[in-house]
Amino acid sequence: MTRLRVPSTPGLRRRQVLQLGGVLGLTALAGCTRGASAPLLQAAPEILPALWRRRLPRPWRFDPLELAGGSGMAPWRLDRSADLLALSDGWLPTITDADFQPIAAAPLQARLAGQARRYLELLGAERASRVLPVAVTPWVMLFRGLDGLDGASERGWQLLLDPDFKGQVVLPASPRLVMELADQIPGTESLARLRSAALTLDDQQGLNWLLQGKARVAVLPLQRCIQALRRDPRLRAVLPDSGAPLHWTLLMRPASSREPLPQAWVEDAWGTPLLRPLLGRGWRPPLAEELLDAQRDAVPASFRALVLPKASVWARCWSLPPLKTAAAEQLSQRWRDAAP
Repeated sequence: MTRLRVPSTPGLRRRQVLQLGGVLGLTALAGCTRGASAPLLQAAPEILPALWRRRLPRPWRFDPLELAGGSGMAPWRLDRSADLLALSDGWLPTITDADFQPIAAAPLQARLAGQARRYLELLGAERASRVLPVAVTPWVMLFRGLDGLDGASERGWQLLLDPDFKGQVVLPASPRLVMELADQIPGTESLARLRSAALTLDDQQGLNWLLQGKARVAVLPLQRCIQALRRDPRLRAVLPDSGAPLHWTLLMRPASSREPLPQAWVEDAWGTPLLRPLLGRGWRPPLAEELLDAQRDAVPASFRALVLPKASVWARCWSLPPLKTAAAEQLSQRWRDAAP
């Protein structure tokens, strides 16, 4: 998600190092000399389902963004010859419109519905023309152990402040997202109390914290939890009835690319027969709810209400709009003031 402070990035090389939460040095893409190799898709980890990625049409090739070392705060390596990028919405504050060209996929954009249209309106016309939302998932609370979870959906985000979980909560490594969650918790000093309850801010390794028994609850994108929920009966995900922030998967065309978006590949993921197994793996396209509801039986009953929640719950979920400089500074100050 969004970082509040943007560090500078030192000199760039052919394989540049970039910060996941810092400056994404994509401006260098525009001046890069393109080789004669096949068009390249790069994706952030856990963004694209393997089932869909393997159907990337020839001559396209796929190359994951590689972690340069360390944890979720560590740099990632970006191939400057990439023709298409699949990233989460958390990368958007680190780039400029000049880094990318219009997505040029009117038939796909026309199919976007509901939350996707509202999200693009938040971005503004210039930025919205350069991104294509291809999937969306809510942030949820993932618990290890089922004790104390009665009425969890109704209790909502304030459940993170339950005394039983104090010091065992893994929050996202995004101060802005943590503040969004705190704003959903009634009472005064909710941000300070939430930060005091946290073991760490590390959504990248949040699942590992849970599985290793060092935490009781982690706030994670649902899409990242589904496989663990299927195989580990100790885990339970909770989507509050009050709604949740949304985590978007976006496709973007770097300014230097001469390759059009492979639209048929996206259509493949949004239609039968591929849509059903993707939904079953928790991957929700940003299409009309009626279309998705018709495939509801493809999602295992145990987490059907998470992937395809009631319309009233889904309507209460929200996307994070871009921050202007003054607003970012205010949030930075609020974060400092709430330090435990």
